Amino acid sequence: MRTEKIALKEQILEIVKASSLIVLIDFTGLKVAVFSELRKRLRAVNCRCLVLKNTLLRLALEETKMVMPQQKDFIEANLLKGPTAILFSEAKDVAGVAKVLKNFIAEFQLPKVKGAFMDNALLSEEDFLKLAELPSLEVLRGQILGTLQLPAVRLVRLINEPATALARLVEIYSKKEN
Repeated sequence: MRTEKIALKEQILEIVKASSLIVLIDFTGLKVAVFSELRKRLRAVNCRCLVLKNTLLRLALEETKMVMPQQKDFIEANLLKGPTAILFSEAKDVAGVAKVLKNFIAEFQLPKVKGAFMDNALLSEEDFLKLAELPSLEVLRGQILGTLQLPAVRLVRLINEPATALARLVEIYSKKEN
């Protein structure tokens, strides 16, 4: 390999290692202005887009052990065929990226999602687009926190209930005497 390609492969390798989400898309038919709009929308959710040679991407995926030996033929035949761009994000909120991409596809009917890698797991197009239905990471954290706080709130109410009942009883008794 030429030194330029080796350096480029190393850059791709660093991107792949640092990313929590990698989405492979076929951008055939996208005009430059529309592709720029996609990149702009993805940047808003901490996601970047690169157009790469399939060979360099395959080498980087193999070197990071993201591709299992039994998946190699499937990936080469289906994911790394034709024009490929990768969307990569280091953010933990993968649902945000999926929502942006799903809305963009609904609006422009392109690009086509070939597949995705999330935490070294291969996802199909359908599985990746299902992530768009999940609430954002902040909402999920809020739901978990609310679930954890609920027993404590109930306990406080239970402890306060006898004192509250006694106060009501005293109030009713004092009104009767007046």
